[in-house]
Amino acid sequence: MAQRYTQAQWLLLTGTLHGTTIDSAYVFFKDVIGYDLAGFYQRNSERIKKQIEDILTALLSA
Repeated sequence: MAQRYTQAQWLLLTGTLHGTTIDSAYVFFKDVIGYDLAGFYQRNSERIKKQIEDILTALLSA
């Protein structure tokens, strides 16, 4: 999927913790917006996983 966007010359922000605001969504959020997005996911990863699991379970058991 990423290849399709880069071939169309779209800007594609990745999830690396290092780099510039142009090539990393995490660096962009930290430097431009002033929010630690990586920290958010670290703090909430178990909760997010549980909610996704609950939603998938509900959808697949219908």
